[in-house]
Amino acid sequence: MSSVQAGVTVPVEPADAFRIFTDEIDSWWVRGPHSWVDPERAVGIRFEDGHLRELWSDGGHVDTGRVLAWDPPHRLVWADLINRTGRMEIEVSFTPVAGGTEVFLEHRGLDTLPPDVAERIRRGYSWQIALRWFAGRWKA
Repeated sequence: MSSVQAGVTVPVEPADAFRIFTDEIDSWWVRGPHSWVDPERAVGIRFEDGHLRELWSDGGHVDTGRVLAWDPPHRLVWADLINRTGRMEIEVSFTPVAGGTEVFLEHRGLDTLPPDVAERIRRGYSWQIALRWFAGRWKA
């Protein structure tokens, strides 16, 4: 399996879902030791200057992704910059459905990684969890 996929439906139009996923990522991204490159310094996350960027308490940052496609409100694609041994992309699409928007994410290129790293991503690097964080934005 060269990719992992995840999806969730949220109760807003695609334009709002895209905006909240991108412009407001820092409001729904859960902070923790497994969701940051440098948990000791991480204070935020945002799409900025063509990158997905982890912001640090000392004013620095690390670019975790490079935006390849920015097509609001339909899709977003970025290249993963963390696993430098492989060539991976994350694509997120926003499709109108009854009652809101289906947000579908595919993380491609796992076959370009060493097998143990790819398996760890398949098992534990869960986009299902991240999309639950995103969908939780609408929970009361």
